[in-house]
This record gives sequence, structure tokens and C-alpha cells, in this order.
Amino acid sequence: MLDKFIEIFQGLDIAYGEYFLEGSRDNKTGKEKGRAITKRAPVTKELFQKHLNGEINLGVIPIRQDNTCYWGCIDVDKYDLDHKALIRKIRDRDYPLVPYRSKSGGIHLFLHVLTPTPAELMIEKLSLLATDLGLSSCEIFPKQRQIMVYKNDLGNWLNIPYQQAARSTRYAMYDSGMGVPITQWYDWVQNFRLTPERFNELKVYDNDIAEKGFDQYPPCLQALIRNGCEGGYRNNALTAFATLAKKKNPDGWQKEVWDRNDSFNEPLPSHEVQGLIKQYEKKDYQYKCSDLPMKNHCNAELCKTLDFGIDSAAYVPKVDSFQRLKTSPPIYFLTIEKKTVELTGKACNQQQLFAEALFDQADIVWQKLKDKDFRIFLMQLKSMQQDVEGYDEDTEAQEEFKDMMIQFTQETQQADNASQIEADMWYLFDDKVVFKYKTFERFIRKSNKTIKKFELINFLKKNGAVKKEYYDKIKIKNVWYCNKFIEPVIERSNNLFKRKAAEFDDNVKTKNN
Repeated sequence: MLDKFIEIFQGLDIAYGEYFLEGSRDNKTGKEKGRAITKRAPVTKELFQKHLNGEINLGVIPIRQDNTCYWGCIDVDKYDLDHKALIRKIRDRDYPLVPYRSKSGGIHLFLHVLTPTPAELMIEKLSLLATDLGLSSCEIFPKQRQIMVYKNDLGNWLNIPYQQAARSTRYAMYDSGMGVPITQWYDWVQNFRLTPERFNELKVYDNDIAEKGFDQYPPCLQALIRNGCEGGYRNNALTAFATLAKKKNPDGWQKEVWDRNDSFNEPLPSHEVQGLIKQYEKKDYQYKCSDLPMKNHCNAELCKTLDFGIDSAAYVPKVDSFQRLKTSPPIYFLTIEKKTVELTGKACNQQQLFAEALFDQADIVWQKLKDKDFRIFLMQLKSMQQDVEGYDEDTEAQEEFKDMMIQFTQETQQADNASQIEADMWYLFDDKVVFKYKTFERFIRKSNKTIKKFELINFLKKNGAVKKEYYDKIKIKNVWYCNKFIEPVIERSNNLFKRKAAEFDDNVKTKNN
């Protein structure tokens, strides 16, 4: 069973997450409180086994190093949700989602595939399904379209099910809402795993709607037309439909508003519809994306690309995650609209630099906020921050220093005797490289003109270099001693390359003859 479990839930193999429960729940959300950490370390069979044994809470990062994945998930953190009703809705629309109970009693809707699938396509498919199901506010995994492993951008992880498998409360669910035992789980999941062909064919249930221009309506209004208006939100819905009608037909839009109202199971009274129309005859209104029921079906990133969607100026990018790499100084990775942006602390705190980073790295135009609102935004980022552990900054710095010293000794002339150190050379003494600070500084400034003297001196000291004094018969001078690093051995190629004579090259022809 272990190999089958890994087959289904495999992900990034060089990092994982762990969640340490505190034994209490959040009063507002009902979610179990705990501490989440990301570790940079190999994801082994032993970790999966410990998870199944109940020894750890293992989190797997779905996006792999090649930016593909074997699964995606809609994380539904609604704890008062009717699981049976949601599963019934999913099956009625023939969506191949597998529901799993989460650790806090919510529900995870997994999409399992048989072959590695680009994370970007997985996100697009799940976003469409979430929009139709009214789950737009829920997190979607993978959170990134691409990750930069070489920069320690590792993506976000999700707690996988069947922790403490024999007595797990985090199990897959049959259509009846009953739990699937771990012994029957693998066979059950096979019913829903998608081939590449079936994955590409997966689309939103449209109920054969033939309305002209329907595919260019905002996703939220497409969902309301397909599924009907929810509960007591008819006024909000009709307001959005009025905005759509004016975008489509600026001259004869009033009739469409009346027709939309008539399509509701319980139409609004005539005087309310007439009042709404009078408002819209006086001025234009934008879509109110944060109002229910539109909020539950919102897909702003898609909406701004549609003919009758939101205006670009009204588009607010969605923040997916915020991670801190504990270097000195720290490096931050902001995932916004599923795109990763690398930031410094300074870029986080200065809105102009923040906007430039988004523009350069994610092709996102940031709408400037008031200072107070930007501070609130930063506090929200901090509240969702996750730390990445397992990055050995000292080892990285030592390797960088080693490579730098090897390059220094290669590109700077070696002295024949100690006195030549004064002529910007380095001297080898007892397996130590001896040099003047100014010589090393000139070498460094070829590639880094802004480095300050105190930074360079600290860099030398931190990596074991020692400053010593010597007397040259006139005055006392200072030199630096550093270990001589062994240069890497590069094997030469044994291939012999011969020049091929061109047809017009008489000189080569004569030599060959």
C-alpha cells in the first residue's frame, strides 16, 4: 500500500511540510490551530510511512521541479458545509473530483491524473470547477504555475490524507459521504484518475446554454445562469446583470434586466426592478465582485480577459501565499495570481519598489494603495507568512567564498617573493594565500561596484581570513592570510576536431593533396 500511496500523492522530492497540532481550534474558523513549517530535505518513503503510522503530519508540495504535478486540490475550509450536498452537485455535473475529509473537518477536492501534467493547466482546470461550484474563495493547490528551486522557491504544501491510516479521520469519501477505508482507497481512486485526453476534455458543465455571447460573460454570471440565483441575493445578482446588459447593449438594455428578473425562481417585485433601472439610467456602475452571490463564483483573472468582464482598472490581484527564506537578510517569495515574485524586506516596505517587482517578475500592474491601506496589506502578508527551513546559509556562503578565492588566484598574478605583494599580486606561504586588502577589493569591484569596505572585511573574517601585520624595514603594514583552496580538476576531452575543407578553399585542398 505504501508504494501505491506515494504513486498517488507524489510531489516535489526535495522539500516537504510538517504541521504540529496544538490541540485547540480557532474560535472564528473552527480550524485546528498549529504550527506549520517547510523543510528543505529529501522526501523519502520513511516520511510517507511515518505519516500513515500517525507519527507526523506530512505536507506534500504538488508542483515538482519540472513544474508538473500528479494532483491538484480545491481546499474547502468551510466547516458547516453539507458534504453530501456538495458531493451530489459534483457527481451531477460529472466532475472527476475525489472528496477527502480534512484534518479540521473541511473537505479537500482532489483531481488525480495518471501522467505528469503542467501545473499551469491543473490550476486553470481547478479554477474553472471551483468557480462553477461556488468555491472561488477556496485555496487551490498547486499555488504556483512555476517554482524556482535554484532560488529556494519551493512552492506551498498541503496536508495529505490518511494520517494514522488505520484510524484516520482524514479519509476519502464515497458518494454517500461515508469514509473509504485505506484498504479500498486505491481501487476507489482509480475510478477518477484522468488520462491526458480526459484531462484536456474536462470542462465546466454548461447545460447546453445557447445564449449569444455567453462565453464572454463574467464567470460569476455564467454560473448564476447555469445554476440559478442563490438564496436572498437576488438584488445583488440583478444589479450585476444590469451592468452586463448595459455593456452588451447600451441602448436597449432595460428589457434584458426585466427578462433576467423573470428567470429567477422567485422574481423581485416590479417596483424594485423599476427602481434599479432608473438608477442605471442615470449613471453606469461597475461589477461588485465582493458581493454575494458573485463572490462565491468569482474568477477575476479570467474575467478581465472577457469582452463583458471587469475593467482592468478594477482588477485586484489575488495573493496566494507569502514565504520567508531565513537567510541574512531574509528573502521573501510572494505568490500572486499563481506567479512567484522574489522580494527583499526593503521592496516589501516601499510600495514603489513593490510595484516594480510585480511589474518585472509577474507582469502585473499594481494599483497604488494609500499608505494606511498598504500597511494593512503588509500586515496581512505577515499573518500568512510561512518560513522555509533546511536552507544552510553558512554552507552556501562558504562555497561562494571558496569559488571567489579560486577565481581571485586565477585572475590575479602570483608573486615570486613576498615583497611583490605591494605590486597588487598574491603570494603563497605555507599553503596560505597572502594579499593586500586593496588588491582583493579591486578584484571584487569588477563585479560588485557598490560593495562597502566594512561589508567586504566582514565577508573575509566570516570565512576564516585573518589580517596580520608585518614590518618592511620602513613601517608596519597589513596583509591578509587565507587558506589556499584546491582548484577543481576539469578533465580534458579526447575528441579530435579536424577542419573540414570548403569547396572553394584552394589552400586547404593543396595541403591535403
